[in-house]
Amino acid sequence: MCIAAPAQIVEINREDNYLFADFGGARQQAKMDLLPDVEVGDYVLIHAGYAIEKLSEEAAQESLEAWEELLDILEEEDIEMEKARQEHLDSIN
Repeated sequence: MCIAAPAQIVEINREDNYLFADFGGARQQAKMDLLPDVEVGDYVLIHAGYAIEKLSEEAAQESLEAWEELLDILEEEDIEMEKARQEHLDSIN
């Protein structure tokens, strides 16, 4: 399953029709075919290598907050699973 994630545009190459966007410190290149009028600083959704939708700053911040909450929950689950795995290993040793 692919999920479109919000990112802020940090660089645009109009000659080659692509942009670079920042996903919390990770840069990704995306084609601009669907959004030719975006600018550096805009927030976009990127899916399958294409910028597919421009977001308002408010919508982008809400989405980024939701992503952060999800990542925190997943990290907590990973910690709990590792703890349970270690307890299991300790019990069989």
